[in-house]
Amino acid sequence: MGKHIGLHCTWDIYGGDSTKLSYVPFISKVLHNTIDNLNLKKIEASFKQFDPIGVTGFILLEESHISIHTWPEHGFAAVDVFSCNDFDVDLVSTYLSEILEADRVETNVIKRGVLPKKATLSINEESET
Repeated sequence: MGKHIGLHCTWDIYGGDSTKLSYVPFISKVLHNTIDNLNLKKIEASFKQFDPIGVTGFILLEESHISIHTWPEHGFAAVDVFSCNDFDVDLVSTYLSEILEADRVETNVIKRGVLPKKATLSINEESET
């Protein structure tokens, strides 16, 4: 296999603090801190507060996106980051686990757009001809 175009990671957060998962201000801060920690560039953010609790949030990035969906009544959150730049998956896993006070975090890593070895020349690479 060759290089990949993007990295798409998902985190299933179990046993998270229900109060922290309930409201937009805290969840917005978590997503914004995550993109800052990864040096990703925000274009626009949108968050939806559910009544009485729960949040869906999305930040459009120059590199792609980050999103979160929370179910505080179950202590659960689903987070994903898709980026055309590789990023530190373990850093995000540790941060989300600590900040959301999770009992367990399941991480899935998907390499998107895996190119054959002979097609690995990227826009930023120059050919040898």
